[in-house]
Amino acid sequence: MMRTKLIMFSILAACTLGSCESILDIDPISEITMANYWKSESDVKGYLNGLYSDYRGMTSTTLYGEDRGDAMVSGVIGGVSRSHQHELNEEYGLDWRTFYENIHHCNMIIKYAPGIEFTLENEKKRILAQAYTFRAKAYLTLTQMWGDVPIVLNPTESYDKESRPMRSPASEVMKQILSDIQTAIDLYPEAHILDKNRLSKPATLCLKAEALAWKYTVQRSNDKNDLTDAISALEEVEKCGVSMMDKYADIFDVANKKNSEIIFSIYLKKDEYNNMYMSTLSMSAAAGLLTNDIVNKEDIPYTNSTIARHVYAPSPRLISLFSDKDNRASSAYINAINSKGTVVFTSQNKFRGTAYTDDRYYDNDIVVYRLGEVKLLKAELLCYLGGDNVSKAIDAMFSTRNRADIGAYVASSDQKVVQKEILDERGRELCFELKRWPDLMRAHYAGTIDIYDYIPNLVGKSTPLYFPILRKMIDLNPNLEQTDGY
Repeated sequence: MMRTKLIMFSILAACTLGSCESILDIDPISEITMANYWKSESDVKGYLNGLYSDYRGMTSTTLYGEDRGDAMVSGVIGGVSRSHQHELNEEYGLDWRTFYENIHHCNMIIKYAPGIEFTLENEKKRILAQAYTFRAKAYLTLTQMWGDVPIVLNPTESYDKESRPMRSPASEVMKQILSDIQTAIDLYPEAHILDKNRLSKPATLCLKAEALAWKYTVQRSNDKNDLTDAISALEEVEKCGVSMMDKYADIFDVANKKNSEIIFSIYLKKDEYNNMYMSTLSMSAAAGLLTNDIVNKEDIPYTNSTIARHVYAPSPRLISLFSDKDNRASSAYINAINSKGTVVFTSQNKFRGTAYTDDRYYDNDIVVYRLGEVKLLKAELLCYLGGDNVSKAIDAMFSTRNRADIGAYVASSDQKVVQKEILDERGRELCFELKRWPDLMRAHYAGTIDIYDYIPNLVGKSTPLYFPILRKMIDLNPNLEQTDGY
């Protein structure tokens, strides 16, 4: 039954999205499909499962969270993205279509689920809360990447001129994000987490804090209420039943999926969705470097086939963030050492996947929110408040630093210095968890760093910090204006 519902999700997606581009004779098929769907509770649940699958595919990439940051350099295989090189233009950029497909599916649930009778009304509320949260998450990523973006609140079920919207100001996008988040929070029947592979009120509260942090720094709201509201949301999450794992490496071990620290993670399983995004920072034996001369070969999370592709390697900047005492370093990266003691290459070591009999597969769940991040975002927001809150920010860093065996922060308590230390601590704690580019953007607009001096691939450039719109997107929708600077 579940597989049937996922297939129906794909058919509905093809029909409703396809109709807006007048692909072949899709409209009659869409009408037939729609006439037979959205009739029962199981239809809605099946569509939600499809939405999770869609979100997983959209999220399992370094393009948005890591490529433009400072944690990666070109690997042995190379072929890095133009985003990583900060060489984007209207011909070579990223298409936001996948995000609007995801938003379309959210809009379908938001439109049709309320009219369907459920055995338990709380089941309907929970599904709607997840749809609103997914939509808010998609719009937050869109505005983080493109700035001003179109706001589409109804499903695209047929072609008309209104399906070619203009870009809305980022401030209006943020209003919609926060509105969706509040709607979701009000809908959740419970305050705790039922399943860590599903969105929950605590996960949505994490999103709220993330959005408010962006609003205060990048959008420069200068409203201290944004900070205090975000901190309150994070403090509510801290009380939801999650707890810090004792060992950093255990958070990401496949054997410990949905552990005590996880708030929300995206489910992965071999043969269903084989490899998460970390395969691009891992080595394949097919590259020819994993010879018998590599003395620690069996400690490296490599694949025999080309499942892994060493497009990127952990950067010298990232490696320099870890002190000799920091036990997170061995989880973040591993050097391949030959018999002469020479480093042949460096691989990620955080998401090791599972070594099956046929090969290694990177089947780690994708961690979206966890308690360690909550504590460090709280530290960042407290520091922005200034005054006595700076010492509270230092205290908020203790949990992650203590677990890492580097102890409490005891250096300067100057606000800007502490802001930079929190940025560095987030770099150590959250490396490769798709957080770095938004972190750097907040730090740039907060005055913690000058991103044009800080990111190696941005030095000497004037590349805009938001993506351009592809020329083909403007050709399809003349109402769209190009991003400033392109």
